[in-house]
Amino acid sequence: MPRIVVCLFLLLTALDAQEPARVQPETERLESLIQELTAMKVQVAALESRIDLILRSLSEQKGALQSKPPAYNALRNIEADTAADAKPPAIRCAALTASGKRCTRAATDGSKYCKQHQLAHSK
Repeated sequence: MPRIVVCLFLLLTALDAQEPARVQPETERLESLIQELTAMKVQVAALESRIDLILRSLSEQKGALQSKPPAYNALRNIEADTAADAKPPAIRCAALTASGKRCTRAATDGSKYCKQHQLAHSK
């Protein structure tokens, strides 16, 4: 019986001696993992701030494009000019109204007055 007790005592002391040896590398490994995860967390925060900045910039550009007038289209303007050449522009009536302002009506073909003022000037 004393041999068994001695053997158990020796076995327990051997196990206790091995336990700190196993715990030390495990603790170091966990510490290195914590440091690595902390570094990754900082990188994620930096990326999130960059993403927010890019999203704000794109949103501002979208708003500017929506409020911007349409681009100048030279071909469309050339087509409009040729269509306008087909019909001569209307000439404004040369008569003055009773208030002293120029008449806003278009003059008739071959005359510098509108129909109403042409009658008045012919008398």
